[in-house]
Amino acid sequence: MAPTSAPFPKLPLRVLWLVFALYALPGLIDHDPWRGDDAEFFSAIHQMLGGGDWLIPSVAGRPLLDYPPLYYWLGAILGKAFGWLIPLHDAARLASGLFVAATLYCLARAARKLYGEHADRAAVLLGLGTLGLLIHAHEFQPQLALLACSSAAFLGYAEFLAAPRRGAIIAGLAIGAAFLAAGLAALPLLLPLWVLLPGLCSECRKQNRLKALGLGAAITAVIVLGWIGLLASLRPANFSAWWSFELASITPHFHNFIQLDPLLQLMAWFLWPLWPLAGWTLWKRRKQLTETSFLLPLASFALALILVCFTGALRPAHALPLIPPLLLLAADGALSLRRGAASSLDWFGRMTFATTGAFAWIAWSAQHFGHPAPLARNIARLVPGYVPQLSTIGIVCAVALSLAWIAVMIRPPRSPLRGAFTWAAGVTFLWALVVALFLAPIDASKSYRRISQELALALAQHGSGCVAEIGMGPSQWGSFAYFDKIAFVSARPGAPLPACTRLVIYTSRDETVAPPASWRPVWEMSRGRKRSAERLRLYVPETL
Repeated sequence: MAPTSAPFPKLPLRVLWLVFALYALPGLIDHDPWRGDDAEFFSAIHQMLGGGDWLIPSVAGRPLLDYPPLYYWLGAILGKAFGWLIPLHDAARLASGLFVAATLYCLARAARKLYGEHADRAAVLLGLGTLGLLIHAHEFQPQLALLACSSAAFLGYAEFLAAPRRGAIIAGLAIGAAFLAAGLAALPLLLPLWVLLPGLCSECRKQNRLKALGLGAAITAVIVLGWIGLLASLRPANFSAWWSFELASITPHFHNFIQLDPLLQLMAWFLWPLWPLAGWTLWKRRKQLTETSFLLPLASFALALILVCFTGALRPAHALPLIPPLLLLAADGALSLRRGAASSLDWFGRMTFATTGAFAWIAWSAQHFGHPAPLARNIARLVPGYVPQLSTIGIVCAVALSLAWIAVMIRPPRSPLRGAFTWAAGVTFLWALVVALFLAPIDASKSYRRISQELALALAQHGSGCVAEIGMGPSQWGSFAYFDKIAFVSARPGAPLPACTRLVIYTSRDETVAPPASWRPVWEMSRGRKRSAERLRLYVPETL
């Protein structure tokens, strides 16, 4: 379907990929694994490279059943290939950048086939400008593998309309890979589209196309059943635990609807600016919604919405599957956006990023020079004990980014896509600016490196042998093992302790865990405040 005008007629795609590089690399490398998902999922890669199981990811010897190993495989391969050049965690985290690049590439190709020759540019710009993708694109996040595979499946569906066999092979491989990325949750997300395709497209009911659909389904079945069979035969105990976990993960529940306001708020900011543009598409093309190019992403979005609303926890990472279908619909809307609406989106974006960029500079001034004083005091509380140091490279990069953004503000491109361009450039500018100015304090507040070093020193001063722990999770186990090779034996509050002479109790927020009787504290460290507070205490028996 041809767009109403020809936006960016002279803007080559290589320029967009250059913007993508500026978007992707800052914050992807040059910092430690951060607490939470970043540290947890890197720890599984680190364990693989250290001789761990490549079929069932694990952290500190404990199986990690959240996701199958596709993401971890790529992270481990990249860590092995480039770990000699950059730190292992930075090399492995490049997997996230590659999966995001694959996502944008596949969606750009699919949008071009579905909506016209310039829709690929709209898809890339909107992907870069989507707020919900930003943080996850720069952390260890297996959901990015599902995102890339879902986007590849869309490319297969779009190809299928013109070249059935090629499209079926792409989609079959993509759905199979999605299963290796996200487990059973990937199948209700993508397989129904494969089954519904003949119903959505009258031409798809021809014999040659049905045969192609069967070929794609067979490819998916071989991957899925092959993986299940391999796991069941080689790791029967782990397979049983994995299967139970997978069934529980796709069992419908209504917990997210109990928190309806947080759910709506999450979707409102997470999917910005996709949802208003997709809404415009549905309104403008309301008489054409029976066409496959619109029914396909609509059906996919409905499936993803059901998955997000009725399964899993209410977390931003779990909403990532909503992005590909909504981005495709938004790409068509961005191409046909009226001049006034495009100008409003452009103006709102420029003012938003100009204001937040200026605040970032003010916060940097407060951190390094103490002005304004109230803001300086608040920043100091966020990272207690951190001593700011001026970075010449960071300042030069931040100034260059700010000047480039000002140039974009002064002379925005004249095109129906200028709103999408402003959001893509604005998100890239603000993210890179924050990384240039604040990466060091953020790293200090979120990395376990310093805590691990001090804990290792305290442990060395108080005996030897095994160390018991209470309250830790994969993020802590993996980080302490990575930084200082500290291994723990897990225990539970109130349960008999393992035969260890040292005990570490980890608490977060306002939690309190009483130590066993006749144990005394010998070391303590805490950081953060309120919701981000963390505290570690080391105990030894009174007799020592």
